[in-house]
Amino acid sequence: ARVKFLDFTQEEQDEETNVPTASVNSNNDRFSLARAMAKSREFTSPNLNMKDNLSLIDRWVQLARENERRPGQIDKLLKDLGDIPPSEEPSDRSFWVGALINPLPGMGVAMEIRPALLVAQTAEERVEIALNGILTSIKHMDGSDPMW
Repeated sequence: ARVKFLDFTQEEQDEETNVPTASVNSNNDRFSLARAMAKSREFTSPNLNMKDNLSLIDRWVQLARENERRPGQIDKLLKDLGDIPPSEEPSDRSFWVGALINPLPGMGVAMEIRPALLVAQTAEERVEIALNGILTSIKHMDGSDPMW
């Protein structure tokens, strides 16, 4: 079974052009979507704070493979998720990260971020939630800041 993503294309276009909708934050920040796109590149760009300068996604996958509950769990998850959406689709990218770090059945390596992603009103908020979620999970798995 493949994951089906929600379509936030229209909402992000509305954010970009400041068309008021029920789901767009009313602060009329024309640069919010651009910031979300830029921040969403952090998921896949080399990160000097990660071991071997891996990207956040690659470091999370590396650590998650060490914490698998069943052999091959992460490989199957990655196959089911498919490729990460491009940074030009920050909401879709954030939901992909949410599905990665909060798979079903759960792995117990990350705080649940999917509800927060669903109620976030802008792409920028979704990216922030996903970034915080994956960073917290990495720190938990590498032992630098365990959550429990």
